[in-house]
Amino acid sequence: MDPTQVIVTISIFLITLTVIFCAVYFIRLLSDLRSLLTKINPILSDAGIISSSIAKPVSSISEFIMGFKNGFTIFNNLFPKDNKK
Repeated sequence: MDPTQVIVTISIFLITLTVIFCAVYFIRLLSDLRSLLTKINPILSDAGIISSSIAKPVSSISEFIMGFKNGFTIFNNLFPKDNKK
């Protein structure tokens, strides 16, 4: 065999091994990613439930404070503080 043919054959063999190794690594990476996503999915759904349960009381408190403010505004309009004589 010619030295050029030997070098080309060895190069093709090494490139083939590298591509096979990368493909196997990529498949294992996708498998790990899938298992990670199945573990994260319940955590994210629980986080959604927790955030909505926190948002409801905060909204209620905000509405209470706005009602309290509106009540004081009406009270101040009924009894103005002008002391003009």
